[in-house]
Amino acid sequence: MRVTFLGHACHLVEVDGVRVLTDPWLVDPIFEGHVEHDRPVPCSVADLPPIDVIALSHGHLDHFNAPTLAALADASIRVVHPPVRFTELDANLRRLGFTRLEARRDFERFELRGVRVVPTPSRGVLDECAWWIEGSSGRFWNGVDAPQSPDVAGEIRGRLGVPDVCALSHNSFDQPALLGLDSFKPADHGPRGAAESARVLGAPAVFAAASNLRWCGPSGPAVTRKVIRRGAKDLAAALEAGAPEVALLDLQPGDAWTREGGVEREAIGGTPAPRVAHDYLHPFLGTGLRWCGPERPSTEEAFRVALVGRLAGAPEASRYVGQRVAIEVTGADPGLHTVDFARPGAPPEPGDVGAAFALRIEDEDWKDLFERRVSWQVLLVSDRLRVTRARHGAPPDGLHFVYALQAIFP
Repeated sequence: MRVTFLGHACHLVEVDGVRVLTDPWLVDPIFEGHVEHDRPVPCSVADLPPIDVIALSHGHLDHFNAPTLAALADASIRVVHPPVRFTELDANLRRLGFTRLEARRDFERFELRGVRVVPTPSRGVLDECAWWIEGSSGRFWNGVDAPQSPDVAGEIRGRLGVPDVCALSHNSFDQPALLGLDSFKPADHGPRGAAESARVLGAPAVFAAASNLRWCGPSGPAVTRKVIRRGAKDLAAALEAGAPEVALLDLQPGDAWTREGGVEREAIGGTPAPRVAHDYLHPFLGTGLRWCGPERPSTEEAFRVALVGRLAGAPEASRYVGQRVAIEVTGADPGLHTVDFARPGAPPEPGDVGAAFALRIEDEDWKDLFERRVSWQVLLVSDRLRVTRARHGAPPDGLHFVYALQAIFP
């Protein structure tokens, strides 16, 4: 087995003659220009060997990178992904030209020439998994975005065994800071959780993978410092304190690991891809899909016509949000309404009627959502969406409502 780290959650896994590429992201920037790799990717799709399988953990733009996938698009490549309830992962893959889609539930394996690609549970939201990849020559676990709880790590080990190497998300990603709130988790949550995952899994070696990213632009360094609160050195400290038997590998993008030879520096290189203006699929492909009429809606029309129609047409997604939320639209065309997502298609109530959850959004962003110029996940990382009222706690309280809105605006 050979695992080449390409950055974030993207790995080229070569096992028993089968090449698996996880969460392909080789083109910067992402989230419509807000984010890029922290450590630059050393290559482009053209520098990769032929790929047999793509394993996509979920539809977030740092895992589902439309420019990279468009360059890879080949009807012969199998694409394994979790079942879709609220996202458009499968439809977007087809829009990009992929035809051999393999949806798999947690622990339901996909097998090609004796190599097994197995989704494992993830504590993330909205159609998300992590990945176990194994063959006769080795076992690799890509934990993707979130250190998994001890019970999940224990279930993975009990069902699948002990991995030879793990890629772990290791920082404490402070999403609430982007939304105008204090963090809901301690800063050491990420490294401690990753170390505990490694300990419970019994992994002999791990390396720090997702989330190696940074914000772009003049305010990018300040935003990155606010959001990315821990790094690989903190994972090293957490392993030393809680799992000293686990070796931390220093893999940089382009480096590889093999069970026989250990770390191989600069195993893959080439010419990085040119930067792009759009990575959200609809502007990237110019699909023309909209959730409103042919004209740009006013704020009031977006509330009373487009949103009502969208929720009525996606009742399961609306009930997944499941909260009354006061939405304040600011700018030249302001508005304030309370939306009861537990009642799909019900007209919004004028004003703020005291819901436990509230947010503020600019009028241009609000209208862009319905024209599909922007997605909710782009706004979540843009530092211009604000949560003005929320409760601490597990779903459906806490920040779950604002993450769940991705089901309405994928």
